[in-house]
Amino acid sequence: MTLSPDGRTLLVTNFGQGAGRNIYLYDAETLERSGTIHLRGASAVESVWSPDGTTAYVSDFANDEVLFVDPVARSVRLRATVARHPKVLALAPDGSRLFASCWSDTVSVVDTATGATIGHVRVGDRPRGLAVSPDGARVYVVNFGSHDMHELNASTPAVLRRADLGAGSHPRHAVLDRSGRRLYVSLSGIQAVHVVDTETLRVVESIPVGRCPKTIVLSPDERYLYSADFGSDDVSVIDLATRGSRRVAVEGIRSPCGLAIRGDGARLWVTGWDSRDIVALEPLDP
Repeated sequence: MTLSPDGRTLLVTNFGQGAGRNIYLYDAETLERSGTIHLRGASAVESVWSPDGTTAYVSDFANDEVLFVDPVARSVRLRATVARHPKVLALAPDGSRLFASCWSDTVSVVDTATGATIGHVRVGDRPRGLAVSPDGARVYVVNFGSHDMHELNASTPAVLRRADLGAGSHPRHAVLDRSGRRLYVSLSGIQAVHVVDTETLRVVESIPVGRCPKTIVLSPDERYLYSADFGSDDVSVIDLATRGSRRVAVEGIRSPCGLAIRGDGARLWVTGWDSRDIVALEPLDP
């Protein structure tokens, strides 16, 4: 689930819906569904919005493509072929390049102006989480299968450095702070979020959360980090000043997976994989 830049629309990808209903659009205030996009034979995984909100990029795991979706026309206007089985997408700060982590152990780079794939770089086993540095010079990718991460030169692209994240950690999602000096990584295998110093690429802290954490988001003021805990049906709240964490049960939700936060930090949305719903939350101050 991702929120449009203007804060009005939530886009939800429905993985595995090959017969249609691949993408849902919702009014972020009322949670009324405002649109459905049917893509026969597709398997939409994750999304990211262009800075101006005119395009939503969606990874199609089944067809090895990134879809350029027009959210107003409810249609796909362009398809970019990438490496096999794309998952997470991330944009350069200016929106000119899109990075796709693909489960063929590859990160593909797409020119968003033309839809041309302009590069590939080999990384670890089953790369997933991606984060681009604020200056657009570096890309960080965490590898679910090999329990490690790579730092990439965004312009080449090429691997610069590699760091281990711990045996059995299964890193899933990655978020950078605005300074670009701290990378937060959810570890679905060990019930924690790692804090990585991007200068040294070393883990400086590991913070406990719920079971099988998936998506993580930072509050706009970067005081808190939220984690959707798939295995324990809760959302963890991390106070980044104290590094303390608290798990908060969300009534009725099963297997929380996606998270999105409003630009003012006053609303947090979480999707339930097994309960098939969206819940709007008032973020908790720990």
